[in-house]
Amino acid sequence: MKNPCLTFLAVFVFCPFAPAQEELEAELEERLFEVIDQLEERKFSLREMEDELEEAKSEEDEFGQALLEAEIEGLSDWIRQNTESVEALSQILESQDLEDEEKESSFDAGFERRHRRNQVLDLEFDSHRLEVELQLHEEEGEEEDVDRLESRLDRLNERIEKTKEIHANWELVEAARKAGEHDKAEELGHALWVRERELDLQVELGDRKSEVAENQWHAEELKKETERVEKVLALSSEMQKQTELRVSEWTKLKKRLKKSEGEARHELIEQYHRSEEQFHLRNEILNVRRQLVFAESEDDEEEIEELNSIIDELDQEIQELDEQTGR
Repeated sequence: MKNPCLTFLAVFVFCPFAPAQEELEAELEERLFEVIDQLEERKFSLREMEDELEEAKSEEDEFGQALLEAEIEGLSDWIRQNTESVEALSQILESQDLEDEEKESSFDAGFERRHRRNQVLDLEFDSHRLEVELQLHEEEGEEEDVDRLESRLDRLNERIEKTKEIHANWELVEAARKAGEHDKAEELGHALWVRERELDLQVELGDRKSEVAENQWHAEELKKETERVEKVLALSSEMQKQTELRVSEWTKLKKRLKKSEGEARHELIEQYHRSEEQFHLRNEILNVRRQLVFAESEDDEEEIEELNSIIDELDQEIQELDEQTGR
């Protein structure tokens, strides 16, 4: 494929232009160079992404690989369409059939058309990436992330449709200008400008509302986590007290064992074993209650019922041991 930049530069250098023509050509050339620079930057980004994709494949990072593939697909499409735009703008600059005013008008129209197309491309790229991310979270069964992404995707797709509708009407403005209906073109253009500003504000407000909702969700999660930690801390403190009590009982028992012998010593050891069994059962209850804290925070009714049943069974075992010791 010929390099459009070199082609139009050759025409620019070797064709004789009047000073006004040269000034116009220089201005349009500068604007085209900006487009070409953007195109080259995107090509460089594409090469970097392709390297990252190979790295993700070697590390068997399926999540990262899927997202990178989506980004590469979107960026490749952007490069393709903008390459076509550069070629079209270059042809306008090379044209010998257009008067200065026509050339400038055609270039402006092509430049604006490219800008609008890129706006939609960027939005569609974001939409496709969200779809891929949504699918990955669905496969992992992460319902909260799925709900959040679905909401963002719905808003984004709605914005794309409204943006396309507005952009289609800009073609009517261009047609009116070509037909010499400048007043009509101005009125249509103003109305579309108003619609674009309204859409921008609606999108901005929607994004802020979404941000607030997500932060509220995070705040609720932090609150739940704090409550869980406090409950777990209380259970850990209770376990510590149980252990301290056990240490105290053991210290007393050692003294009594030193003073005892025969059947009396044997009875003390039997009492210690029963006490030790009760201690482990109480600790087991505390461990189950800790699991219950998390089940309750997740509203897992089946797990809650099962854990409460285990606690009842352990309580029953402790009661039976108490009866055996005559308590």
